[in-house]
Amino acid sequence: MTAVADIVRDALQILGVVDPNEAPEAEDEATAIRALNLMCRAWEVQGMTLGWQDVSGPGEELPAPPEAEEAIAYNLALRLRPRYGTELSADIVQQANDGLATLSAQITANTFARTEFPDLPAGVGSRFGSWRDGFFQ
Repeated sequence: MTAVADIVRDALQILGVVDPNEAPEAEDEATAIRALNLMCRAWEVQGMTLGWQDVSGPGEELPAPPEAEEAIAYNLALRLRPRYGTELSADIVQQANDGLATLSAQITANTFARTEFPDLPAGVGSRFGSWRDGFFQ
């Protein structure tokens, strides 16, 4: 599984504030983890059920499915952008939006709600008659 530190590092690299060969500073990690928790809690409230549980340190395992990692990293970069005052190119913003839309579609496609209508008449139609037979008796 992916560590929180990997997602934080990816987001900071997307922003261009961390070199790919260096580790983020502790203050940057703490800020990113707080933003990560806030973002994923907001997604849960909006119906994006990832099974999110707040994380407190970079060594923890990311409590989200692997297919959500890219969307989380790019959207975390968007959330952190104002703090670092960096400009993101249109393709990075589009990647974040596309990732979030894809993740939302996956969650929607995997959500099944069974609906029952016990107060509606069931009908007593004949097997060999018309479907209307049972409703007009």
